[in-house]
Amino acid sequence: ILQDTEFIGPAYPLILKIARRVNFSLAKSVFGFTGETNIGFAFYPSIQILPSLLEKRRCLIPSAIDQDPYWRIQRDIAESMGYYKAAAVHSKFLPPLTGMKDKMSSSRPETAIYLGDDDKTVRNKVYRYAFSGGQATKEEHRKKGGDPDVDVPFQWLYMFFEPDDKKIEQIRTEYKSGRMLTGDLKDILIEKVTTFLNQHRQRREKAGNLVHLYKKDGALAREMWTRDFSKS
Repeated sequence: ILQDTEFIGPAYPLILKIARRVNFSLAKSVFGFTGETNIGFAFYPSIQILPSLLEKRRCLIPSAIDQDPYWRIQRDIAESMGYYKAAAVHSKFLPPLTGMKDKMSSSRPETAIYLGDDDKTVRNKVYRYAFSGGQATKEEHRKKGGDPDVDVPFQWLYMFFEPDDKKIEQIRTEYKSGRMLTGDLKDILIEKVTTFLNQHRQRREKAGNLVHLYKKDGALAREMWTRDFSKS
């Protein structure tokens, strides 16, 4: 685990080598920078690209599609620096609770469920804010069924919380047919999310005593902290 503000010192020589190969014209065309753009954004691609060049090995980067411009620049410069071009696996955006066309925001807690939310908060958020693809009434839903493509509880189950493909397809079928109601689908999500969060809290307590191994004291961490990146 490398924290930018801590690791910037040892890694700075390599960051500078990256920066020398990314002129402002390229960064501007890729990211759409304007005269109003903070100068930090102009330098940040060099820092974002850094982890893909820590080793002279092939690198596979899982990320959302909005991060791809960084890897496009990486692929432009990697071979000239003696490294491999990085490959990327693009993931879908996780929709916010409030609907497929909305965005999650830290200033709008109703759009997301946080790792610190307790069971009651999770239930309240899902029932109050989770956008449903169901019909206006129970009778209408039984007749017409729901739309899982716009239903946020279903999408969260599909993307994160239901690993069994057969089960998720069964839920999809029952919801579209009207046999499963919106409340039933929300209850499934609530049970999955609260279970996950409770397990996460337990693991986080245990991880507190292990973080130092991944950041500085473990064998791999010590190797990274002692490496001379000016020779990379």
